[in-house]
Amino acid sequence: MQDRAIARIGQWQLELNRDLSPVDLYIENMYPGKDYLMLLLVFEVVCLDGEMTCFFDKLDIEKIKKNSNDYRKYAYRKGSARGGDVTLTTKLSDSIHKKVQNIRDVQFKKLVSAKHRDARLFECIEATFIKNESTIKGEIQEFLTNRSKEEITSLGISFLVIKDGERLYLNDFELVRGVLLDSGSEKKYEHNGTLSRTEKSICSVTGKVEEDIYGFAGPFKYSSPDKPGFISGFFNKKMFWRNYPVSSKEALALEYGKKFIKQNLTGYFYGYEYLFVPHPIIATGTTELEKVVQLLKDAFVTARNKKSSNEERAIAEEYVQRVIAKAGEENGNFFNVDMLFYSEDKTTEAISIKMMLEEVLPSRFSKLFIEVPGIVNKNPLFRNAIVVKKVEQDLRFSFRIIKDFFEDKFLEIVQNIFVGKSISKVFLFEQIVSVIHKNYNKSHTQDKWTEPTGWTVLKAIMLINYLQELGIIENSINYIYMDTIVYDKKSSRFNLDGFNQFVKDNGCFLDSDIKVGVFAVGVLVRFLFDIQHANLNNTPFENKLRGYKLNPELLMQVYTEALDKIQKYQKSFYVYGDLRDVISQYFITKKQDMCLLSNNELSFYFVAGIEMGRRFKNEKEGNSQIVEK
Repeated sequence: MQDRAIARIGQWQLELNRDLSPVDLYIENMYPGKDYLMLLLVFEVVCLDGEMTCFFDKLDIEKIKKNSNDYRKYAYRKGSARGGDVTLTTKLSDSIHKKVQNIRDVQFKKLVSAKHRDARLFECIEATFIKNESTIKGEIQEFLTNRSKEEITSLGISFLVIKDGERLYLNDFELVRGVLLDSGSEKKYEHNGTLSRTEKSICSVTGKVEEDIYGFAGPFKYSSPDKPGFISGFFNKKMFWRNYPVSSKEALALEYGKKFIKQNLTGYFYGYEYLFVPHPIIATGTTELEKVVQLLKDAFVTARNKKSSNEERAIAEEYVQRVIAKAGEENGNFFNVDMLFYSEDKTTEAISIKMMLEEVLPSRFSKLFIEVPGIVNKNPLFRNAIVVKKVEQDLRFSFRIIKDFFEDKFLEIVQNIFVGKSISKVFLFEQIVSVIHKNYNKSHTQDKWTEPTGWTVLKAIMLINYLQELGIIENSINYIYMDTIVYDKKSSRFNLDGFNQFVKDNGCFLDSDIKVGVFAVGVLVRFLFDIQHANLNNTPFENKLRGYKLNPELLMQVYTEALDKIQKYQKSFYVYGDLRDVISQYFITKKQDMCLLSNNELSFYFVAGIEMGRRFKNEKEGNSQIVEK
């Protein structure tokens, strides 16, 4: 990911916020994106004849709105796990006793030990704080008594000083602002007591020689300088600036760029947190940058709002990606984005990179999220394919289908799809059949609702179509299905014309003779199931299928035993003679080709035939759709 793009966003924000001082850029919103309460410990300071006296007045409460900048006056900045937060403002996330103790023993020490005129005032407040510690704890506890859990987990503690009738928040004190500024910049060149800093060297962001160079100024902590990670430290932390030199000026821009991105350009993609860093194609155009950033910012806001509705949750997962795609369709590739999937240690803010895509153009988003899904969704096979709350609905492609089949390898597959890298067919069918087996076992061992196998099969076909359209997996494009069998339609219960048309319409799925043959064997077994259910009210032949774990030998055995069973139940087997001829032509005479398919692929086409078999009966057999619970 290019930090130069992050710096550009930071520089743009600095231009928009010229009224802010550098220290304001280091102040953090305690709970961004939500309303929350700040508990204010109010102290009154009186100066008379050179003597300073302090009194604890009361516990006050102020509400911070999510879209306001009121949070700045409290001067909050998150500190380290061991050293506590940077100023006296802190989250009330732990026990009251622990927080009060931390303020007394850690935060106050940073202020009273400073060589500054404000130090005396804070020394006076510290003494009064310690003297009234029990009272303060009691008032905080009383406030929490009737508060909801949500309110309690979104609380902060800060100080308000009344001096000479003036209400002073922490950000009003020069000493506090100095502590914030030192903390913000110090982290850019100091790590656990080691300094990495130099002068008059080339900045990695600007490419120019700069006066002051920091060694730990990267916007995101991809690694720790003393641990293996995304960036090497050459075993010498002092010389880390050689590996990643950033000027003091650009360090500030990177800080603010990171802050803006984390607050506005982050979201979740099927459970994985990610962020976008945009790059306008015209690198020097501030107007283009503003246009792109505003586009993405608005998209993330809309996506978050959509997730409040269960009906829109699926749309929300891909909303930002579709916005990028449509922007490209309307205006061309006027920008690209880096897409970083990550997890963050909330204590150290260290980022673990799970997957990164660089310089992805809108045209690629359009192909992946609009163009190819549009082609796949047009297949009649997916029309009115499921029933939700008794309403027929089309099955539509989304990356949720990819997540369903590649739960543990989701990001790896997403990366392959974005860059156009092929996926092994053996691996693909291994994942598909694994899901079928898992759901099959659940349906036979648990009372809970389980996804019907027919739905899983439809989603698998949709996934195969999508990957083939992208060229991620190969298709036997030269295969032509020859429907040479002719039967008397009046006497046959097998809809031969419907079967032939289905195979032709789904050439990306049934793209070889042996696949058609295995699929037809599955159709035959479905017919046997229906016969058994009509006569016995159950399907004992299902026990012969080994939980759908098949190989060529077992499949041949299943076929011969299914024929034998059907002949025992139905003397007039001629009604399925045309289906038997299809199997003979595409399965029996091609059985040597089964070795070209993996066992999982073989099992899948057989199961697909079972699940879709009823659509090839001439008689009405009831609703064969899949019902979502």
